[in-house]
Amino acid sequence: MRLFSMLIGLTLATTFPGFGEPGILDYGQKDYIRHSKDLPHSEDKPWKLVCSMPYNCHFQPWIEVEAEAGKMISFNSSNPLVLFLTPTETWTTAAGIQSYEAKNWVSGEGAIYTIPAGVTVRAVKYRETGYNTTFAGSFECNDNDYNILWEKAVRTAYICMRDHFYDCPDRERVGFWGDGTPEMNQCFYAFDTKSHRLCKELVLRKLEPKFYPGQHLEFLGDYGLWFYYLQTGDLESMRAIYEPTKTFLFETYQFGNPRTWFDWGKENKDIAVIETCFFYNCLGTLKKIALATGHEADVAVIDQKRESIRSTFDQKYWKGSYYMSAQVKEPDDRANAMAVNAGLADKSKWSAIYENVLTKKTYSSCFFDRWVFEALCTMGKQEYALLRMHERYQTMIPCSFTTLWEHYDRWWASRIDAFDDASSLNHGWNPPALILSQTIAGVSPVEPGWSMFHVLPKEAFLSSIKMVVPSIKGDIAVSMNKNATEYALSLNSPADTTAIVGIPKKSFSTLREIKCNDTTIWKGAFIADAVSGLSWQGEDEDYVKFSVKSGSWKFLGLGQLPTDSPKPPAVPVVADDRALDKKSWTASASVADGTFLFSGEKLVVDVAAANALDGDHWTGWRDMTKTQYAGQWFQVDMKKEEQFDKIVLDTTWAVWDTPQQYVVRISKDGKEWSQPIATGKGNKGITTITFPQQSARHIKVEQTGANPLYHWSIYEFDVFVKNKK
Repeated sequence: MRLFSMLIGLTLATTFPGFGEPGILDYGQKDYIRHSKDLPHSEDKPWKLVCSMPYNCHFQPWIEVEAEAGKMISFNSSNPLVLFLTPTETWTTAAGIQSYEAKNWVSGEGAIYTIPAGVTVRAVKYRETGYNTTFAGSFECNDNDYNILWEKAVRTAYICMRDHFYDCPDRERVGFWGDGTPEMNQCFYAFDTKSHRLCKELVLRKLEPKFYPGQHLEFLGDYGLWFYYLQTGDLESMRAIYEPTKTFLFETYQFGNPRTWFDWGKENKDIAVIETCFFYNCLGTLKKIALATGHEADVAVIDQKRESIRSTFDQKYWKGSYYMSAQVKEPDDRANAMAVNAGLADKSKWSAIYENVLTKKTYSSCFFDRWVFEALCTMGKQEYALLRMHERYQTMIPCSFTTLWEHYDRWWASRIDAFDDASSLNHGWNPPALILSQTIAGVSPVEPGWSMFHVLPKEAFLSSIKMVVPSIKGDIAVSMNKNATEYALSLNSPADTTAIVGIPKKSFSTLREIKCNDTTIWKGAFIADAVSGLSWQGEDEDYVKFSVKSGSWKFLGLGQLPTDSPKPPAVPVVADDRALDKKSWTASASVADGTFLFSGEKLVVDVAAANALDGDHWTGWRDMTKTQYAGQWFQVDMKKEEQFDKIVLDTTWAVWDTPQQYVVRISKDGKEWSQPIATGKGNKGITTITFPQQSARHIKVEQTGANPLYHWSIYEFDVFVKNKK
């Protein structure tokens, strides 16, 4: 699939050149936030200047130098994946002071300039470009782990937007419908209405039945077409796509097609159940579009097709405690989640599905987990949905990368059960921003174009949420705060809208009273005419609901609320640590500096020891001579004696290459080494090593364990000391 994707990506990159096209914004030249060397700088041998940006973006490096004529300087991203599509750009100098800006945009969080001997670099900058939209939405809650996920998801969605929705901006730039679905979804919660142009282009894009048809099913139902219509009210586009969609579903789509891709994820894909659920959902959407566009005559045959699926679904796939086809040997979380989402699993089966599958299996990728999270919330299991989200993204939340990755833990779980060094670190199919905004905060359109929407929170153990949805009607601002006795829900809604607001009954152990704008409106029963502009919308097992016109509303539920949380608290930001300046440091290791052929694609990647000190977590040191073994070592010379009490080894790029076991020793002269000042076992991604304050010039980390599967890597080596108070 990857080679095919690369070829498609090259074609699309040629067809849609991007820069200079309408919708591409030039943010102008910007200063990097860090250089690996203080400028101006020159050396008597070739050297590298590594520069960092505040976040992952599309950029073109710029440089000003003083040089002799004929010196060749090269530019590229520190992200090696860009080499799949964008060769390293070079520029040959004239004599004197001069500047140059790279012609091609690349993506990443850092730039690498390769400088010849004798060239003085006077200044560097970068030009950021990107899709012409603004970050208009927001989400913030009391648990910073989810705030980080939301922000990284939005940054990921943005970097995957340009001339079309990309799967990733570096390795492929392919317009998959599967990746485009969550990217489009998140646009409506994260960006202003200028982003809707890309969404509309995806909706109107000609279907390609041979191009992973399963992804078409994921898009042609409630998650793509109907999602777009509810957000925009664009009936013209629904009219345009109705007949092609009907033809695809009625005539073109063939069940059992081996290229019917639904998920990356782990094997045990129960495709028979998954595609049946998506097809059923698509037929339901087709019916809604038929009614909206004047195709009522088609409704009878659509209903017939849906009923033929519904009436036989349990007979074919229900095994007493879960859904499963003969294609797999154990139940699949993806298949069972979709049975819930499609409405084919009735409520009587939810408990068994939850207990036997959704809490036991994690076969889905970070793409398909969107539907697992949604199914859990539909079943009223939003607490576990949040816990599962935190657990599955556990290496992405604390890492220094500003975007979300192609695979959980960079683990290629489809066909090849191993670390995938070529998986992208900025992949558009990650859904946290959508799930947190639409499902957990519970803000979603009910009627096309946000003329009616609901606010039905499923906050679980979160005690506060504050968010803005940049709807086409205007900004919708919602906040929720709760404690042991009060549940406060505030709404500011734009003109020409009606909101259905629900006070979640399951957030209370006892709900006694509900107020709106300081007036009691419910006390076991609705109190009519108490507040102008508010009306009763009923009560069910989940919510007490009210309808309100546009404006500002403050609801307050009074009673008893549980306040305990099953989730470990978010790791606090430590403000009293200061990283030592490492620009002048040198590094060495138990193996000579080298390179490796990246991802088996013959792309040469440098893994010299100095890379671990350049301030860029995309570049690093790796011992590729063999897998981990006792006796490996990595050491730094800080050039002067320093005081320090913490070391951080960041190996997130090669997340499984963390040291199996280690000891840390220090030295004043690099010859006589201390007894271990710390010992331990590495953590996946980031290993933090603390110890009583030390004073030394040299630090050595030695490998004392062994691992037959993984190499040892350090992509960034940082040393800290506590600030004096």
